[in-house]
Amino acid sequence: MPLIRSPADNIISARLPPWPVILSIPAVLAVFMLLLQLSGASVALFRWLNAFSRYTGEPLWANITLFGEGLLAVALLAPIARWRRDIAWSLFLSALIATAVVLGLKDLFAMPRPALVLAASDFNIIGPQLSVASFPSGHTATITIFATVMMLHLRRAYVYAIAVLAVLLVGLSRVVVGAHWPMDVLGGMLLGWLLALAGIRLAQHLSFGVERNWQTAVCLFSLTAAVLFWGAETGQHQAVWLQRSAAILTGVLGLATLAKMWWPAKNRGW
Repeated sequence: MPLIRSPADNIISARLPPWPVILSIPAVLAVFMLLLQLSGASVALFRWLNAFSRYTGEPLWANITLFGEGLLAVALLAPIARWRRDIAWSLFLSALIATAVVLGLKDLFAMPRPALVLAASDFNIIGPQLSVASFPSGHTATITIFATVMMLHLRRAYVYAIAVLAVLLVGLSRVVVGAHWPMDVLGGMLLGWLLALAGIRLAQHLSFGVERNWQTAVCLFSLTAAVLFWGAETGQHQAVWLQRSAAILTGVLGLATLAKMWWPAKNRGW
């Protein structure tokens, strides 16, 4: 029996948390950011976290950080749409908002990355050497958006645990690979939380996005991202196998989703 049986089942099912929760999470993150700034401990914390790869090896973090790639997040929309169109629509709108906001803030703050501030001998770089547009961390914002949307739609304890772990690991990976300061990661978490809520709220107002024609557009957008992700230059050469595998898998599942929507013999669940 299909998980989604009729258009009536495709309402935006996410339930936004109460205002105290909505505000408390960014408030806590903002306090940590302020304390980090006032204490002057940012560089010391960066060096300590960045050294983790000495004990775990570099490939682990090269692969973990890949899960914050925007193209991968978008490539997952089509497979998700086969299962839950309301989640795919919320993620799609959140991604559109996030792209504009994150890029705009990076240009606005124009903060230097560790490679522009510290000597190469002071820390470890895994992957590309980036120098500008440090704040906020786009990878962290991406995984936080994805995790938040999943949590608020599914509302299961195990989903909360997996989502929080994913955010922490990807956020930490951005420091371990030498791409971001801890402040950037906290900013990405704060921004990702708020943008996910904005995307869900917008999806509730634009609920027509769960209809087949709109979902087709989302799937085509997702398939394009899967193709681009295959050849994207992430700079994480130790994660190429994961990158190519994810591109193939999301592409195949995306095509299966389109077939389910438009091929009558396979369309009974839609």
